Amino acid sequence: MLSDSELYEAIRSGSTLRDAAISQLRAMLVRGLSKSLTGRYRQPFNADDIAQEALLKILASIEQFSGKSKFVTWSMTIAIRVGIGDLRRKYHADQSLDSFRTDDHGRMELPTATILSEGNDFTNREFGQLLQKLIDCELTEKQRIVVRSFLSDYSTDGIAHAMGLNRNAIYKLLHDARMKLKIGLESHGYGPDDIASFLASGESIK
Repeated sequence: MLSDSELYEAIRSGSTLRDAAISQLRAMLVRGLSKSLTGRYRQPFNADDIAQEALLKILASIEQFSGKSKFVTWSMTIAIRVGIGDLRRKYHADQSLDSFRTDDHGRMELPTATILSEGNDFTNREFGQLLQKLIDCELTEKQRIVVRSFLSDYSTDGIAHAMGLNRNAIYKLLHDARMKLKIGLESHGYGPDDIASFLASGESIK
């Protein structure tokens, strides 16, 4: 069994242990995904398929690993993001944005499986509760709807059409919302990796 640092080096450098390291990481991702996502949204979920898709993303972006957290933590963050995205697409496939205009001002279900940096004293549940509070109290109604829509994998054009806005207006709403959440999380002691695991959803918007 390779250590975390050995796992990273073997995969990054392409050493003779690379295949074994990838197999070990894949097994760890399958276990983590099965524990975190099985039953979420009451949708069918195949941990093996998601782990394979996540591995491709991990291998393609391994040079972006900064070392601020464990390599397995970083990898699991990517895998869970891929898994949640897959489940949300299935869950929201037949829903419109009208489902986000609720009496609770667009309250959103937050993933409790968010991976936090090693050494952080906060639990995942505490992170989720704080994030929910910031969304409920700090964001405007339009910002809440846009954030929830993006996290549910709606397209920019789809959100813009549903809200009667253009793409630039949607980007501005999302940017302002992310900045508010970032400031709020930082003020409670969360570091860059913790915040990135949530806010990264907005980095790949198309």
